[in-house]
Amino acid sequence: MRRLLLCFFLNICGLVSMEAQDRLLSVQAKDSVGELPRYKASLGVNMKLNGYFDVFGGLQDSETFAVGSINVFGTDDSKSLNVDLYQTQIRMETSLILDSGKKVDAVVESDFWGGDGRVRLRRAFVETEHWQIGQNWNNFGDEILWPDIMEWEGPPSGIWLRTLHIKYKNTLRNPNFIYEISLEAPINDYTRYKDLEPYVEEANQYVPDLTAAMKFEKPWGHLRLSSVYRYIRYKLNQEEDGFFGYGFSFSGIYRRINSRNNLQFQFVGGKGITAYMTTISGHGYDGFPTKNNSFSATPALGGWASYEYFFHPKIHTNLVFGYTYFYTDNATRHIFFPEDEEPSIYLNGNMDHRHFYGIFNVMYDPYDRMTIGLELDYGVKKLSGEGFVNDQFIAESKSRDAMRISFGFMFYF
Repeated sequence: MRRLLLCFFLNICGLVSMEAQDRLLSVQAKDSVGELPRYKASLGVNMKLNGYFDVFGGLQDSETFAVGSINVFGTDDSKSLNVDLYQTQIRMETSLILDSGKKVDAVVESDFWGGDGRVRLRRAFVETEHWQIGQNWNNFGDEILWPDIMEWEGPPSGIWLRTLHIKYKNTLRNPNFIYEISLEAPINDYTRYKDLEPYVEEANQYVPDLTAAMKFEKPWGHLRLSSVYRYIRYKLNQEEDGFFGYGFSFSGIYRRINSRNNLQFQFVGGKGITAYMTTISGHGYDGFPTKNNSFSATPALGGWASYEYFFHPKIHTNLVFGYTYFYTDNATRHIFFPEDEEPSIYLNGNMDHRHFYGIFNVMYDPYDRMTIGLELDYGVKKLSGEGFVNDQFIAESKSRDAMRISFGFMFYF
């Protein structure tokens, strides 16, 4: 009875893992189905101390190295030092073996990234052999990928969105080929930027996003091709309108057999998919109003690659590069001025938005389950626009870079 009560407690509490290691706090049933215990539950914590020193640039107000948030009109290059534990994650997971031998998994995971240390739900889902229902990594991305870095935003073209979804997965006749199809909850968060926005209002979304992916898996890693098709709605002058968006992503990871060195990459492109791309997700760039009072999907593309090399079983280094590009043609009602300008002054014309991102770090694993890291982060944001403002032609380009030193430790138990 006490064991069952403990399992119930674990299922309610919830938390996150990063390494495929057994948790120190776990329980399992005494009886079994076949060779597996009837149930098994674990509670774990991924503790992370996150420190960052801003050397210069417009990211002093950002807890992550979000290149898309660099204020290209700003002039404040003051230094700042911040340290927190908000990225600490807590995870509970349970596995249940049915009498038929089929397995059901459940995961609840949270962190303290809800603002000022408040608890936030990251993931919560139930999974069977073929189905997954709940909130987990969006199927358009590749949940296996993540460069081993200290900063928590990731490359600007990475797709690490977590959404509510219903996903079906299975294999072809060749079990190395795995396909996944999902209906994802529509994305409707919209936060205004300080230096560029289409100046439209958010409308309620009611059409789920459709994704499909195919993965080729081998002992050395995998290759994955995914796609998304979506319908996005916006409001302009109190009238609602919508447009279709679509995108493709090609990603993978490669490591030699019996080696921990690895290469990871992801390339993405499409229209109306900026909501999926980190550092610009949720900022309303999916579409823009055109001269005929309709909406058009924003073309976007980008990619990133990382290489991790182990000099020693306890010492490893990572090199990461990333790039993002999106633009608008013949757009109306774009604001391309500092935030203190009159909001009624619009640029009618073309916009060009680019991000460059680079990271180099050194990681040291002094003990089992512990990693200490020191990292140099560098990014550039470039914003260009040309068109007419009050019947006067202008062509302007703004660029600004940022540099940050990230440091801290991670401990899993």
